[in-house]
Amino acid sequence: MILNEQLVHQINEDIKLCDNHKSIKGSETLYNELVAKYTVLDSNFKNGLPTMGKITVPGEEFDFKPELRAISAKLKMILMTGEKNQTEKQNPQLLKLHEYIEWGKKIKEEENHPAKDGFPDSFVAGEQFNQWMSEINIFNERYLKNHPLYNSIHTAFFHKDTRSNSYDDMMGYLKALERDTEFWEDVVEMQTEKHKDFSGRKGITKQMSNKKVFIVHGHDELAESQMARFIEKIGLQAIILHEQPNSGRTIIEKIEANSDVQYAVVLYTPCDVGRTKEETGAERYRARQNVVFEHGYLIGKLGRDKVSALVKGDVETPGDISGVVYIKMDDGGAWKTQLVKEMINIGLECDINKIF
Repeated sequence: MILNEQLVHQINEDIKLCDNHKSIKGSETLYNELVAKYTVLDSNFKNGLPTMGKITVPGEEFDFKPELRAISAKLKMILMTGEKNQTEKQNPQLLKLHEYIEWGKKIKEEENHPAKDGFPDSFVAGEQFNQWMSEINIFNERYLKNHPLYNSIHTAFFHKDTRSNSYDDMMGYLKALERDTEFWEDVVEMQTEKHKDFSGRKGITKQMSNKKVFIVHGHDELAESQMARFIEKIGLQAIILHEQPNSGRTIIEKIEANSDVQYAVVLYTPCDVGRTKEETGAERYRARQNVVFEHGYLIGKLGRDKVSALVKGDVETPGDISGVVYIKMDDGGAWKTQLVKEMINIGLECDINKIF
């Protein structure tokens, strides 16, 4: 009998029914129902079970309470020795996740510090806790970059020494991740088909990338924030480089790692000034050099139709990037409609009802 999460839950419920049934009345009916249910899953389930019941008073029901206790014992043994579900058997990452959860329970018992001596809240800290957090962070970086909990897990790790609830947060994320059966089933499919990248779901990687928009910006924090909030408002995920974990990478490596998106927005804001050497006193506003570089990089990686450049104010734009359409980032907000049209045109799912 192959166990999955739903079946394990049902077995536990049926064990409770058997253990809590103290009356002769209804015991035979319950026995027959359980035998019929589990024989469907395992044709040999009835083997070894008593089947006759005990006569009590002539004309009254047979006593099947001992038979119910036998079913309970058999179901408990199935939980202890039964075959692990197929997803778990084929997925070492899920097995490792189970280990982290069990390890975390042990750490809570051994390294919990109750609220006292000036500390208003209890917290978990110690050598095992630090190692546990570090290993989970490595696991997160290797396998979960396209999972919705990726950033949350990283944040819990980052604040492990400063937030008293970091342990509880991390355990909550791990348990939620464990219950995400769709994710693990798709990972198993990818492994079965010999895919080399196990960091996301089969068929979901593209969908999740379609929800991500990479934002390139300069020093104009207002424009950056305004764009990020707008992207989130229309149902997409804003990817801003400085908000992503470094993980020991150089800037270019970090750009490469976080530009696994279907769209990018480049903000040309008046952050620098410059002119040609022939011009005198004719300096013009320019975007930061990193903005121009990343603009060209993303056009090369994603394609010109998947990158929108927005210009705020009177900013000089690169003259050698031909065919690039620049959208004026006006105060009235007309740029929002133009940007959403470009996104929808290449297949992004935007909530057009939330443009304004």
